[in-house]
Amino acid sequence: MRGLQQRRCADTDFGSISMKLVIFDIDGTLVRSDPHEDRLFWQALVDVLGVRRETFEWNSFRHVTDSGITQEVFRRQFGRDPEGASLAATEEHFGSLWQRLLSTLPRDEIEVPGARAMLAHLNEHPDWTIAIATGGWERTARAKLGGADIAHAEIPMGCANDALAREDIMAIAQARATIQNANKDFERVVYVGDGEWDAKTCRAVGMPLVGMAVVPEVRTRLSGLGVSHILEDYCDRAAVLEALDSAQVPPP
Repeated sequence: MRGLQQRRCADTDFGSISMKLVIFDIDGTLVRSDPHEDRLFWQALVDVLGVRRETFEWNSFRHVTDSGITQEVFRRQFGRDPEGASLAATEEHFGSLWQRLLSTLPRDEIEVPGARAMLAHLNEHPDWTIAIATGGWERTARAKLGGADIAHAEIPMGCANDALAREDIMAIAQARATIQNANKDFERVVYVGDGEWDAKTCRAVGMPLVGMAVVPEVRTRLSGLGVSHILEDYCDRAAVLEALDSAQVPPP
């Protein structure tokens, strides 16, 4: 779809028009995975790597990504890094666990309300284009998006297979979107996410953040971090576009 839009712009001499980029997180932002994520993630680590389950807060890890958390837990318990084959097997098992669960859940229970329609709208918007940057592994990320019936095959994506750190994953997603945008820089780049780590990363890299708060406690947490614009869903298209245009970098 984006390719068709680029050709249309070129044919009408609009190829020099500046585009804006919105980068979406997945968990808690496009899909409602929180009720299941912790349980399935630990099941994969225990089943494949033989680690002991730990009690923790996600934001206590240096890198809040599937690869970063797995590496940190394994180092803490075994004193060394997991082998590449073990990481690949963990990702595969985690993806299978999610795929099995998703086959039992209705789409509307997975999708953050309005996410599918909003991404489709932005993908055809004359001023905006989209990318995805997730701390999850690629197989699981695509399974979740598919479970919510969110079209994503043509969306540039950065994930935990690409890097440990979220800021690096976001940079990779932006770079891939730039390539898809004929290597032209973006006029504005905004991130949409729900986590404390999203606010910290956006603050560190100087990127505006739109908070997504599907549940009230997330809104309270994001407000406490100074996030300027917080949404509950994507149902009000005008409100989403206004937030994307007006959101600010989280304050120090």
